[in-house]
Amino acid sequence: MRLMASQRKRILVVDDDADLRRALQLLLAKEFEVSEACDGASGLRALEESSPDLLLLDVAMPGMSGIEVLRTLHGRRQAMLVLMLTAQADLELARQALELGANAYITKPFDFGELCAEVRRILAQPSQADQNHDYRPWRVTP
Repeated sequence: MRLMASQRKRILVVDDDADLRRALQLLLAKEFEVSEACDGASGLRALEESSPDLLLLDVAMPGMSGIEVLRTLHGRRQAMLVLMLTAQADLELARQALELGANAYITKPFDFGELCAEVRRILAQPSQADQNHDYRPWRVTP
């Protein structure tokens, strides 16, 4: 049974790769309401406008990087579910992202089935407002 649009979870994809954004849009739209932004600054604006349930955020983008977006959200104390996407298998970047509030870190290229499973896993978590601040369900997926 398909959920009505108002009941579907909302996902914002922020990535400078237009082909990847389109592929994620097509893949995730079957189950979720998906919007997209092409860089960090427009991603922050879209966050304010749409209040998504999950942010899929690329690490390396021109202008404002995904890490800078996370720092901005962290500075605002704006808790939200975040899945980082990156072509860089860098443990230091993964550590920074997770410390700044990301819930998972997936390296590109990734299997779309695994990405969908990770999206569902993150969205099934209790809301961050309900979680103990010391509890962080971190996950790094190669």
